[in-house]
Amino acid sequence: MFNVDRDAILRDADVASDAASALLGGSTVVVDARIPMTVDEQFPGLDHGLPTVQLPSFATNVEDQAVDEATAGVESRRSADAAALGDGTEESRMKSRRTRARESRGDSLPDTAEGRQAAVDANILWEQDQSLTERQLADVWLFETIGNLFERVSISAFGHGQHIRQELEAAKPLGDDDQNVEGTPNHEAMRCARADLFSFLRNFNDQDARMLLVGGEIPDLETAAVAASAAKHTQSSQSQLQLSMTSMPEGGLESFLCNVNAEWLSLGEVAYRYIQHVLLPADATDPEGNTYVQHTWSEELKATVVRTLVKFDEEITDHTLTDLETAIATTRDNAHDTAATRLLMLAAMVQAVYEVHLDIYCLILQPLSGIDTDTISQQGHRLQRWASIAREALWYTSSAKPPSLDLRTRFMWCTTLHVAASPTSEQHHVLECMQDLRAELIVKDGPDILLHNNAVMPEISIAVLDCKISELSNRDFFAKLAETGSGNPVATIESLEPLLEALQEAPADSDDGEPQPDATESVPSALLQFVSDSSTSVKLALWQRLRGAYLAIEYSPMAIACILRMLRLVVDNLQENDSTSATTQDRRSMVLNCIRTSQVLVAELFAHVKDSAAALSCLDDVRLADAVSVLGELLHLLQVFNIFEDGIQVGRVQAPGDDPDVRTFDAVAIGVHECQLHIWIILYGMLNELMKQNGEAYPSPVEDKFDFLRTLHRNLGIRSTCSGLNRYFVRLLKDEFLSMTHVEGYDNEQAQVLYDLYGINCFLNPSFELIEHHCMHDAFIDKGAAMQAVDLLLVQADKLPIRELVRHTLKDTVEKVHGSTTRKKPTEAILRNRAIIRTFLNSPIRPLDLYGCLKGEGSELDVSPVPEADSPLAAKGWYFLMGHISLVKFKSQKRTGPSPSEDVEIAIAFFNQSLEYSTDDWEVWFRLAQAHDTKLEEALWQAEKLNTHMSDIVQLQRAAIHCYTKALALANRSADLAFDTPKKMTELYADFGMRMYSSAQPPFSMLAFAADGNDRWLSLATGMTQTKTYRPLPMYTAWRFTKEMLTRATRGRPHEWHLQYMLVKVMWKMLTASEGDRQLRTAPPPSPQAVLNALNRAIELVPGKRDSRDTKFQPILEPHYKLVSIVHKMLLMNTIDITQAKAALQATPYVRGVGVPAARDIASTEWSDFMLAVLKNLRAADKSNWHHRISWRVAQVLSERPIDVNGLGPAEVMRSKAAAAKDEMTKHMFSKVMALQIWRPEAERAGRHFVFTTRYVEFIIQCLEQLKDRTSMEMLAKRIRKRTAEYFEHTALWQKLCNAYLRLMRNHAALPEGLETSTFSAVTHEDFDERKVPLQDWMQDTEAGVSPVLDVLREVQELKKTNGGLVKVAPIDDLIGDAYAFLFNTVGKTLWLEEQRVKAEELARQPPKVPTPPPRNPAMDFSHIMNSIMGVDGALDQSAKPAVPAPTPVPAASDAQPARRKPGIGRREIRTCAEGCFPKVTAQNGTRVVGPIPDHPRVQVVINSSRNELGGAVSADTSAPPCVHDDADDESDLSEFEEEVQEERKPMFPGLAVIGAEESEGFDTAEEGGEGDGGDVEMAEETARPEALEAVEAKVEDAQVGA
Repeated sequence: MFNVDRDAILRDADVASDAASALLGGSTVVVDARIPMTVDEQFPGLDHGLPTVQLPSFATNVEDQAVDEATAGVESRRSADAAALGDGTEESRMKSRRTRARESRGDSLPDTAEGRQAAVDANILWEQDQSLTERQLADVWLFETIGNLFERVSISAFGHGQHIRQELEAAKPLGDDDQNVEGTPNHEAMRCARADLFSFLRNFNDQDARMLLVGGEIPDLETAAVAASAAKHTQSSQSQLQLSMTSMPEGGLESFLCNVNAEWLSLGEVAYRYIQHVLLPADATDPEGNTYVQHTWSEELKATVVRTLVKFDEEITDHTLTDLETAIATTRDNAHDTAATRLLMLAAMVQAVYEVHLDIYCLILQPLSGIDTDTISQQGHRLQRWASIAREALWYTSSAKPPSLDLRTRFMWCTTLHVAASPTSEQHHVLECMQDLRAELIVKDGPDILLHNNAVMPEISIAVLDCKISELSNRDFFAKLAETGSGNPVATIESLEPLLEALQEAPADSDDGEPQPDATESVPSALLQFVSDSSTSVKLALWQRLRGAYLAIEYSPMAIACILRMLRLVVDNLQENDSTSATTQDRRSMVLNCIRTSQVLVAELFAHVKDSAAALSCLDDVRLADAVSVLGELLHLLQVFNIFEDGIQVGRVQAPGDDPDVRTFDAVAIGVHECQLHIWIILYGMLNELMKQNGEAYPSPVEDKFDFLRTLHRNLGIRSTCSGLNRYFVRLLKDEFLSMTHVEGYDNEQAQVLYDLYGINCFLNPSFELIEHHCMHDAFIDKGAAMQAVDLLLVQADKLPIRELVRHTLKDTVEKVHGSTTRKKPTEAILRNRAIIRTFLNSPIRPLDLYGCLKGEGSELDVSPVPEADSPLAAKGWYFLMGHISLVKFKSQKRTGPSPSEDVEIAIAFFNQSLEYSTDDWEVWFRLAQAHDTKLEEALWQAEKLNTHMSDIVQLQRAAIHCYTKALALANRSADLAFDTPKKMTELYADFGMRMYSSAQPPFSMLAFAADGNDRWLSLATGMTQTKTYRPLPMYTAWRFTKEMLTRATRGRPHEWHLQYMLVKVMWKMLTASEGDRQLRTAPPPSPQAVLNALNRAIELVPGKRDSRDTKFQPILEPHYKLVSIVHKMLLMNTIDITQAKAALQATPYVRGVGVPAARDIASTEWSDFMLAVLKNLRAADKSNWHHRISWRVAQVLSERPIDVNGLGPAEVMRSKAAAAKDEMTKHMFSKVMALQIWRPEAERAGRHFVFTTRYVEFIIQCLEQLKDRTSMEMLAKRIRKRTAEYFEHTALWQKLCNAYLRLMRNHAALPEGLETSTFSAVTHEDFDERKVPLQDWMQDTEAGVSPVLDVLREVQELKKTNGGLVKVAPIDDLIGDAYAFLFNTVGKTLWLEEQRVKAEELARQPPKVPTPPPRNPAMDFSHIMNSIMGVDGALDQSAKPAVPAPTPVPAASDAQPARRKPGIGRREIRTCAEGCFPKVTAQNGTRVVGPIPDHPRVQVVINSSRNELGGAVSADTSAPPCVHDDADDESDLSEFEEEVQEERKPMFPGLAVIGAEESEGFDTAEEGGEGDGGDVEMAEETARPEALEAVEAKVEDAQVGA
């Protein structure tokens, strides 16, 4: 269409400058043919970051002119900046154009309150001018674009549209130059119509506005035929009459009333006097000039005259006849002039009455008058009577004094109309009468007479008579049309279409006035001439009847042609209007009626065009050109509304103030905007039809249609009118843009359409691309629109990097659209593919797949093809986009701990859905691998997953490696050559290499490459055997593969230090691999120098400090530390010499200032001191203490550092090294309470941190064991046991710690192993019971530090509690037994001997005969006690049962001896006694208790062991029973048996009494009355069975639960 120049800035500035100059000069704006096509080019006022051009405002008043003059000083600078040629400062160029304009305006005004207010007003005016300029440029763009599209087929209908604003806002009428824009008289008429419409809008009133809201319907043929008598001549005559005639004078009424009241008159006589007063000529000099002829009656006066004539017809007739007879007799007797004049005056009055009655009769004869037949018949008789009277009066008057030609002509005309109105008259007779009348008028050259008070005969002339004759002659034609109606549409078409087509094709008159010959023989010339001379309403009615006939036969294309012809008639009627002779109100009414009629016709036309695809197929080029022209004229007329509304919207013009006017104006505006939308949509359909018929004129039709829609949408949207018709136009854009996706600019336009419809933001730069059109948005997106939005969003998302897309507003739009997309039920093929992919990801890793993917081979899955219709979103790539967004969204978050991983799960689900459709996209596999990697990393924030769910971790690694393998194979085989493909491939190499390296190293340790589940059976000669399908991937092969991946990655990203750093680590692993792992048939490992060179390259790539003033800069120390560590290891391995080490270390700046030793001596500390100095420099650079491995390396160096052994043995040397290492570790890694305080570095791989924490603890355990530091070991044990989620293989680490701690305690106490067995295997229970009590008392009374063995016994008991069953307690129980055995043999034996000596001395001091205690009641054994307890518990459970008293014990025979038990003490009993080793503490009430006071009430079974009756003898029966603990867990629910009980508490169980500190000794039985033989309850060792103790515990626990 146009050769568009892309230099938008300069061209817009030139166009705006030319337009501004033309507007200020009052001339027409002539815009260059290079019409801007983009938003930024056409709307410089939007200020999209470029200099903004301001068009000078149209000075419509003095204030605007003053503002323009005040701002004229800055216009030169503004224009220079607008053209991007300004030479201002950098600051001025950086500012917005609008900001600089405001500042320039503000600087020119004084800094006072008035000046500031003036500046504000000036800025407001400037903003209004900017907005108006934007709208004007939008109009220019629209009409130029549309006009040029139609000008290709020689249709010029839109050229004037861009000048309408100038035309309306001009202060003076347009000159001759402006009139040449169109060069036709019709343009002048349309310009006058636009001016009248603009005047109406500026002086808006509700009464005139209702013409645009109601009416406009085309009259039917019957109604239109009534007015077929040359309406155009009548209208012109009436217009001339209104200019010449005066209104009815009000004088004379008072004298008439006085005369009437002065006489005695009947009512009929008063009526006759009134008719005389109105119709009888008042002046004898003008005997025919009454008020009926000379003045214009008001409606009230005419109604009064008519009612008077009808009501008092008899009286008026009688008096008239009497006066006529008197006048005739007087004239006959006295032939003087006065009598003749009197008779002539009466004849004039009679003729007027006759004409009024004829007017009444013709009006009530109309079909829609509603008058009954009797009234019509009576009026016919009156008319006939007055016709006779008028004829007689005129005959007698002619003999006395001949009347004027006007009176005779009026009588003949009235008589002829009377005959024509008579229902009994034949048509031919009426025609003969009219022909005679015409001949008479021609012969006598009758004048044109105007009777403005008569509706039936307002004009008497030959031209009107010709029309009457023509109408009467063609009455049969109209009668036939009325008879057929809609019942026979074919007949209607056959009769009407030739006439109307002939009328449309009739050529213009020649110069001599004669019509040119034409092929209209089939249409009578009289009928053609009659219709041609008829009014517009008649023609519209005829076309309306033809349209209805075509609709009746359901042929809408021809109905559309009829409607277009009707529109042409309406516009032609407006153009033919004589604007000079008509009044302003008449012109305004005609314009408003024209607009209203056009609205109705356009709405009907739009309905047909909208519903039918072939609606315009019957229009040829000529008809299309005429239709486009008439629609263009209507658009030019309606553009006035847009211009007026622009002023209201920008604040320049005030809207109507009254509420009714506001509501009416809004209704009018809505109607006009809908009409404009109708017209534009119809024009778009006509453009499509023209493109079909004239394909050669539109070589690129899609682009042309896109330009049409884009410019129209932008013009309607900037005025917020595109939302009309329920956003039909916007929906049309959405549907049309489906076939325009390849056109430049489609993205922004479709995004604007979707925003207008649904409020979804699909713009890349919404800040300046999005324009608010104020459309009402749908609450929900329909499925079709969602799929269309999917296509657009995929295109838009492809333009942004994925990391920017996650933060872009498009992400929210993508999520919203996804919620509205169609989700189909998965088909069988999709379900099968899903199962295949799941099996593939869970399968073991085949080494050959890794080898094949490097060459693009293998990794083929036997999936089923899925049709695109079954998964349209996956076929478009939507699932991949959604998954990629979710993945990057999660990865872009700064995470310092475990966080919800829903985004990763969603990403994996989307990627799987995409693969279910097609497995051929390598990037989908790649991103799925990244998702599995991310999920794996998120699961390793704690070591718990590694320790308890390693199978899930292994499965995630396998899935990631499978996806990487598949992605690499497909990428090497079929990756496209897009611009970003190499970057993605580099990322694939890097991530794949990192995954392989991580899986090969601890904590994963090649578990993902295990060949589980690939067994197969082979049939050999020897029989069936089971073998592996393939061997698992060797570790060295994994390192080689990793090296290959990282090498490829460094080629794509050669300046990334981390890739180079990881490559060095892999090379180091390969260098230090054993010969068995290396496999001699493989390639040799990297050389040490190659490793050092790669490490030096990594150090070079590390980013340095950009600004020396940056105090928050954290240096990257990993490559530097790795260099120091590797050089140290190489030197220790003798892989390099000291010279190579010195040269390699020069690459790191942390060696500077440290003297490098000249040689390395194994016995010398120079190298170790040098390494320590370098490592301390590195640690000093680590201000945030993230790099804990530096401190560990320092500790290792200290532990291996040679020291001076002067006078020191190996143990002292070892302890000295361990002390140095421990001191280093506790300073930087462990706290004073042995809590490990390190953090995971940013570059640390997932899970690797917990490997180091385990190693650090193992190292510190070794140091503590060497230093024999039991205190630190105990604190470390408590910390390690609680933090299970911070150490890899926590159980094994805890086992190591326990073993080391046990060895340390055993060595401290010098306890040999097996002491427990050797000590207690031969001890009898009686001896054990006698010895354990004093030993327990001694252990409880002994403070810590007195006995090493006792201290060890207490510590090992605490260790057992801390262990809590995590590892086996056999070694712990061994140490407990050995320690107790040692105390039993030493301290216990001594205490027992001393106690025996004291007892012997007491016996010696006592009398010789001492009564022996009664024999023990055999019933008072442990089972009896348990039964008693059971009874109490049973009382709790079954309170309704009565208590059964215990039976009276029967003394046993005196000679009965208890059965002796076998020698040897059980381990459970030994551990129970060992538990009483803790010292006693004093409670708040002074009671001594053992161990800590519990924080909850306990049920205690207290058995007093003191037996005064026995004289203080200690026996097994009276010793304290052991604790009922049956394992090594924490304290039991039952407290230990104490010698002194706790303070009294409120009992928890009602049936059990809590024994207080002052409770009397003994345990009474539950006998009634409290009597019994029992004193204290004695419990023998032989009855203390574990089963009974467990029963006690269970019963008490049940009682607690029941309570």
